[in-house]
Amino acid sequence: MPLSETAPAPRGTETILLVEPEPDIRKLAVFMLSRQGYRVLEARNAAEAVKLFQESDSPVDLLLTEAAMSRLNGRELSQRLAAQNPDLRTLFLCDPGYERVARRATGQKGLSFLPRPFTMRSLAGKVRQVLDAPQARFLSAGV
Repeated sequence: MPLSETAPAPRGTETILLVEPEPDIRKLAVFMLSRQGYRVLEARNAAEAVKLFQESDSPVDLLLTEAAMSRLNGRELSQRLAAQNPDLRTLFLCDPGYERVARRATGQKGLSFLPRPFTMRSLAGKVRQVLDAPQARFLSAGV
């Protein structure tokens, strides 16, 4: 459901693991999410993300990751972390048009994407939507 332009952006208190190689985008997303009440762990790549995930003193509720990363891509990272925490939800950041390509390539429904550029309202709204949605088990199926 789209957000009204006059309604405040949704807030939360969950822990989000943000994986974004681009420093400016990462910094902006951390700022936006922190302003909305979320605890944000930030990583530049998948290796840092795995380490932060394992060392976190509280469960990570949402993985917010770049969809197309080198070495371990966002989907593979999500599968790896979901094996350790089946309740983990994932939201993929992507360039415009990537969502259509990813869905066609995997044949996967239930994947959540947020195209860049994003606003605080679109980021907060999509994060809240993914956190509040019934949990999909597509990643645990090895897809």
